[in-house]
Amino acid sequence: MTKDIENQSSNREQIRKKKEERKKRNRRKPIRIFPIWLRIVFVTIIFAASILAGAMFGYGVVGDGEPKDVLGKGPWLKIYDIIYGDGD
Repeated sequence: MTKDIENQSSNREQIRKKKEERKKRNRRKPIRIFPIWLRIVFVTIIFAASILAGAMFGYGVVGDGEPKDVLGKGPWLKIYDIIYGDGD
């Protein structure tokens, strides 16, 4: 009787191993529509655009300035002077 039980357990293990081997052989690499480098470039561009849009919104709507003025050098020099200036 113990021989039968051992036989059954070894058969189950063999069947399990065969199934695992089949799964390993049948696995495929995932097919990516967009390569990783393109995703990184896309996320970087979206990030830069959102920073720019946020600065334009903040300067134009909240700060009552002209939104396209934020693209110039003047406001950034003023901010730099406020942060790192003499404190005059």
